Amino acid sequence: MRLDCSVVLRLVFAGLLGVLTEAAGVGLVGTATWMIVRAADQPPLAALAVAIASVRLFALLKGGIRYSERLAGHDVVLRVLASLRTRTFAALVDRRGVVHGDALSRVVSDVDAVQDLLLRAVLPAAVAALVGTLAVAGLLLVSVPAALVLLAALLIAGLVLPLLGRLLTRHSAELATARARVVESTVDIAHGAAELLAFGAMPSFLADASARGRRLARLESRAASAGAVVSGAAALVPSGSALAIALLVAGPSAPVLALVALTVGEVVVPLAAAAARQSDVGSAVRRVRELVDDAAGSDAVASRPRGGVVRRVRPRGGVGRGRVDSAAGAEAAERRAWVGPVSLRLRGVTVRYPHGGRDALTDVDLTLPAGRRVAVVGASGAGKSTLLSVLAGGLGVVDGRVEGRPEGAEPWQVAGGVFADAYVFHATVRENLLLDRGGFADADLRGALAAAGLGEYGERLDELVGEDGGRLSGGQRQRLLLARALLDPPPVLLLDEPTEGLDPAAADAVLATALQAAGDRTVVVVTHRRADLASFDDVVTVDDGRVSIVSGGSGLVSAP
Repeated sequence: MRLDCSVVLRLVFAGLLGVLTEAAGVGLVGTATWMIVRAADQPPLAALAVAIASVRLFALLKGGIRYSERLAGHDVVLRVLASLRTRTFAALVDRRGVVHGDALSRVVSDVDAVQDLLLRAVLPAAVAALVGTLAVAGLLLVSVPAALVLLAALLIAGLVLPLLGRLLTRHSAELATARARVVESTVDIAHGAAELLAFGAMPSFLADASARGRRLARLESRAASAGAVVSGAAALVPSGSALAIALLVAGPSAPVLALVALTVGEVVVPLAAAAARQSDVGSAVRRVRELVDDAAGSDAVASRPRGGVVRRVRPRGGVGRGRVDSAAGAEAAERRAWVGPVSLRLRGVTVRYPHGGRDALTDVDLTLPAGRRVAVVGASGAGKSTLLSVLAGGLGVVDGRVEGRPEGAEPWQVAGGVFADAYVFHATVRENLLLDRGGFADADLRGALAAAGLGEYGERLDELVGEDGGRLSGGQRQRLLLARALLDPPPVLLLDEPTEGLDPAAADAVLATALQAAGDRTVVVVTHRRADLASFDDVVTVDDGRVSIVSGGSGLVSAP
């Protein structure tokens, strides 16, 4: 991440304007103080004319140059941010698989940190160094003790306290990473809520997000406290230097030198606060530089694993997250589908979506005997996916009931699988299959992938799949979702268009192996392919929210 010459020149120009602004401020205070001291002797007005004019001039210059300095500084910084944000976004687009929550953090907060670095650290430090050097040199010509006091004050406020602030806030370097982890958790939960609920992973994900939020709050509180202490100490230094000069220097020059030292000291006070934030800002800037500079070497990016450009910022115990604690790990290991056959029954079920004008399902009676293969067909929008959501317990009913769930079983343990718009997390193949479920060996994962027709990924379990499966083809994405469902299938396996995106031959093969892998479980498949129907014991047709036709004579009954 490099600045071109035009940007450097604009920064230098803004810095020079800052020096002139502070010089005008020092001149204003020094001249005004001298004029007051001199006026105590009641000299002729002509003796004060130059001082009076100078005070007016310095006052006008300070306000005008300050405005120009702020205008020039923000202009160059906003130009840098616009260019950097574009390059960062372009790098993310080229990568296609960057952690999506981390991407939000980099594009927004991390890039904004560059603004803080330039406006609140680089420019003020340069201005303070130049103004302080000139002020000490000027005071040496008038009073050596005053110059030494000012030099000591500048070193304390501009060097010692900022270094102390960096030391006290060294843990702030973790803030950028902590913010990214909080954003990642939020995005994962928001986008993958349906999948997390379907596989019973929502409580542990919420607990992990809460733990990440608490950790971020602790880091920010610690950094803010350290910054406040250092900034408060720095604010006392100019007053102390002015008092010391007033005690050491005799004569009418004492108040002038004291107030000049006070004004010059105020220039370096902001550096302590900037240094206290430097660990946090520096970490964010490094993350942006890491992404942009690596993306600039496109040949190198193309030759390395896609997950290697952007460092993954979190330990992985599940999708997008690390373990919360040992209890959470035990809960994940125990999270399993219900064992044993289950027969589900819908009795007079009616479903209506909020703000919907009509029922999505109307007075449906349906029995799903254990072990049967059931196809659900119908036009788009007829209610097929809604029927699966009701069976899975993910959608409440306004009338009727769902019977047959064993006592003590969660709905997701009884019925689940692949649903419409199922979410693929930006994580590895392994993590997308596990969804924070523990206790599975690699052989189990490979078996699920093979059953879903994605056996080639059996040796690529730690490969990132991209945001919402961006690195996979449509067919591969769908088969990955199917493999997730087949890893630990519930007694009632629900599959919504599991072979979507596959050619007919591949679809037939995948469906056959999936049905075989399901064993003696009940399987309910939504499909638009008439060729699939030969593989099923029964066919249910959904038409405008009503289960109207059943073929197969297996005991399935529809409402009239």
